[in-house]
Amino acid sequence: MTRYDPDEPTARVSAHEIEVPGDPMDVWRAIATGPGIATWFVPAEVDEREGGRIVTHHGPYGSSEGVVTAWEPPHRFAYEERDWDPEAPDAPPWATELLVEARDGGTCVIRLVSGFFTDGEGWEDQLEGTDEGWRGALRNLRLALTHFPGRPAASLLVLGSVPDRSPDDVGRELLAALGLATARIGDQVELDAGAPATRGTVVDVESRAVTLLVDRPSPGFLELATFDYGGATAAVRGYLFGEGGAETAAREAPRWTAWLTGHVPGFTPMT
Repeated sequence: MTRYDPDEPTARVSAHEIEVPGDPMDVWRAIATGPGIATWFVPAEVDEREGGRIVTHHGPYGSSEGVVTAWEPPHRFAYEERDWDPEAPDAPPWATELLVEARDGGTCVIRLVSGFFTDGEGWEDQLEGTDEGWRGALRNLRLALTHFPGRPAASLLVLGSVPDRSPDDVGRELLAALGLATARIGDQVELDAGAPATRGTVVDVESRAVTLLVDRPSPGFLELATFDYGGATAAVRGYLFGEGGAETAAREAPRWTAWLTGHVPGFTPMT
């Protein structure tokens, strides 16, 4: 069974804690089932048992397969991905553990740890960008449980590399082109510069990312960001909960690809 030990000297992990609305079973369904994981992370399939198979789909980065190593509803879910890098067969397994603890007032605290629970020495570079990625994912989980609890989501994902430029520079350029350079939480916005029709409320702002709770083109939330993953990567990531969400995502993705290609110099779509 996968269990993180904070006193293990060879562990190298990304660790996070977040409070979310819902009772433990609400939260469990969101973090430990395929339809739930798709509302805040990536499309996934989970064989709901210890020893079961878990597959997560990461768009142009491909899919990752693992084994469920802890299935203790509604409090503990863990899995290991042993072949996370086909070019490094000697790599230690990549483990992820999520713990759920109920709090008064109808909320739960989620503690997530992901990385190398043992034998992580020398693999620290592989954790680059992991903190940023999990922070964003857990923010999305809180949004999903706050605004769309129990509802299925369709994923919208557009990614492109921007070679030879810093993520900070590309991020500033992207947000400026969208009219979001000075966005603040609570702002009501309609995107500028001919971007696909999008209307919503700013719910999160970072130095190179803005997240909107949207009602157009479909109810959901949309992250517009640049992150550092082997260089600058510009991204539009959405979770759409309205009727016909899959059709809306399929329609909007090529529109975003065209807009990014036209407004972010050097943007090369990843397919």
